[in-house]
Amino acid sequence: MGPGARRRRGRDTVVTMTDFILAGVVLALLLLSAAKSRPKTKKALKIGAKQFWNVLPFFVAVFGLIGLLEVLMTPNMVQAWLGSGSGLLAPLYAAVFGGMATGPPAAVFPLGKYLLTQHASVAAVATLLIAWVAVGTVTLPAEIRFFGSRFALSRWALAFVLSIALGLTMGVLM
Repeated sequence: MGPGARRRRGRDTVVTMTDFILAGVVLALLLLSAAKSRPKTKKALKIGAKQFWNVLPFFVAVFGLIGLLEVLMTPNMVQAWLGSGSGLLAPLYAAVFGGMATGPPAAVFPLGKYLLTQHASVAAVATLLIAWVAVGTVTLPAEIRFFGSRFALSRWALAFVLSIALGLTMGVLM
């Protein structure tokens, strides 16, 4: 736990000073926006609420996946597949999984945190995060239709390889 962090009773949730600062900044900006134009602020809040409800199912699915992983995969299994002892295979496995997944980028952060607590390597988790956002295997057929196969497959292959390279770089740096 970092400085300024506090544990709530009976929960694993950690609330940091950063959380309070960000909430204060958001509240101040909201009040400033409302003072400047109430109709625009109301419209912005409606748009934000709509986006929240659109993203919520992905977060529920990710938390469900984490719950399943906690039950089905032991820390030893996570470490065997995604741990630093797996060498270059760990980022490769992470890139394949991240490349096949779809959803908003923020939905993968809790999964990444869970994997780190289960002793997955930084390289594997960084690769997973990057591949989740950049590779897009699920959307590849639509991309081919709009941009052509040469462009789409080149972008896909480059994103896949770069996600592994960047993940490995993060593993070295951290």
